[in-house]
Amino acid sequence: MKNLGRHIARGAAILVVVGLIPLVTATPALAARQKSIRINDASIVEGDSGQKTMTFTISWSGSKGGTAPSVHYATADVTATAGADYTASSGTVPLTNGGCRCATVGIPILGDTMTEGTETFAVNLSSPVNATIADAQGIGTIYDNEGPPSLVVTDVVGAEASGTFTLGVLLTNANSTAVSVGYATADGTAIAGSDYSSDSGTLTFNPGETSKTVAVTIIDDSLAEDDETFTLNLSNATGGIAIADATGTATIQNDDPDPTVSVANASVLEGDIGTTTLSLPVTLSGPSGREVDVDYATSDGTATAVSDYAATSGTLVFAAGETSKQIDVTVNSDIQVEGNETLTVTLTAPFNADLGSSVATGTITNDDNVGPKLAVSDTSMLEGNSGTSPLTFTVAMAPVSGSDVTVDYTTSDGTATAGSDYTAASGTLTIPAGQSSGSIAVSVLGDTKYEPNENFTLTLSNPVGATIVGGTAAGTITDDDKIPTTLTTKLVKGRTAIKAKGLIESAIGGMMIKVSLLHKVGRKYVVVSTKTVGAKGLLDRNLDGILDAAYVASFKRPAAGAYRFVVRYAGNTTHAPNKRTLSFKL
Repeated sequence: MKNLGRHIARGAAILVVVGLIPLVTATPALAARQKSIRINDASIVEGDSGQKTMTFTISWSGSKGGTAPSVHYATADVTATAGADYTASSGTVPLTNGGCRCATVGIPILGDTMTEGTETFAVNLSSPVNATIADAQGIGTIYDNEGPPSLVVTDVVGAEASGTFTLGVLLTNANSTAVSVGYATADGTAIAGSDYSSDSGTLTFNPGETSKTVAVTIIDDSLAEDDETFTLNLSNATGGIAIADATGTATIQNDDPDPTVSVANASVLEGDIGTTTLSLPVTLSGPSGREVDVDYATSDGTATAVSDYAATSGTLVFAAGETSKQIDVTVNSDIQVEGNETLTVTLTAPFNADLGSSVATGTITNDDNVGPKLAVSDTSMLEGNSGTSPLTFTVAMAPVSGSDVTVDYTTSDGTATAGSDYTAASGTLTIPAGQSSGSIAVSVLGDTKYEPNENFTLTLSNPVGATIVGGTAAGTITDDDKIPTTLTTKLVKGRTAIKAKGLIESAIGGMMIKVSLLHKVGRKYVVVSTKTVGAKGLLDRNLDGILDAAYVASFKRPAAGAYRFVVRYAGNTTHAPNKRTLSFKL
């Protein structure tokens, strides 16, 4: 229910509530999975004597882990006064852990015959247990039944399975002539046709009547979903009657159980080389009308993380309506003869779901029982500056054989070229009986030329006494030469200063250039001043595909004579040093 008086009252009361709630900031993901408590607003027409009960609904949403939450409540005056307009109340209320996940609080409203207008008070929440507070304040609106009559519509809260919601439309005071008012439902988070049946029409209050009802049909379903709302809106009142509150809110509370989330056993053949994927299915017992999350993590059984599989953990997210996901575990292949191995996947911390089968076994099925298998591994080495160095490939075999095993091999170019980067090789490798591996050495040719890392391929073929399961491997020649640099330098003359300006190429961020100004004295040059400056502005100024950077060093203009700039780049771990000299006269 919305009206100007309640907006003003809520704005005034918020200052009180802020001091009651801890200012704790949670990440969106964490906040979404905590239990969060909120309270609705309520309203009532006062009455002339005795008391009526104004009912507030306190509810929670979020993760179902742990025990049911509870929360403290206490009333506070806004424009209504405790003892005169309502009875002050406070206490701690437990909330149900299933069904509506809610509780109700009744506040006595005191009738009188005074003309006093609409009054409000607050119900403030604090001290939550096993939850946080999302909405800490409910506003109670007391409509005066003295003075000129006006129309109000009440809120209603009920379970989805209720069948019908009855919303009250009230005249705050009887009128001497007939009064009519139009009404119509409108969607909020609830949708007409799927959550409720839309309705509209006209209500007529005969003289002396003060109460009418509108019955709205609620459509039940079996989906667990968030509470949903629609509104009943009043319009076009006759007889000069004002509409004090034109909107009533109907809250449809979910009463369907959350689905259960379960993980099932799975298996995968180990494989001989590289990796394979073990996929364990995770399913919901039925679709949900809201997002469902669940955390998962692997743990060792007879399989060991790192050597047999890659440990993994995370959160699975089921969008509304989805019922199946899978957890993928990367399994490391090998050619060792061993038994089947197992790992465990465990589900925890369900959000909008209950746990079903929360533990499953993943089985890595051994497939290495069919005689010896051969696999060659990738390898790499630094190039060197001269001569040759052996790059060694290891050919593994499992299980070991009782007789000699032979296999042919040959190299082929990749980005590396035989004759200039390495020496082509071919031949036959023999792994003697009882041994589990052999090695093949390929000569790498050293040089001092900077170039990218290069590679070639070693290929196995024609095995005798074994089967090839990994027959190719990459040999990588890692360059260990520094990137060459060039320096340019020019003189810029000014009235009071001279500058050395130029470029360094190839360039990266952070390069420092040392510039010295020397004066010729006799037959020698003597250092006048030295400055170290940074190279800036990484660009490809000459469009050669290589970045360069600019530097400038400024010196006070000296007297006439012969001078020289000496510009140095000292180099780093990746770029070679360089030096540039420029002689000039002033």
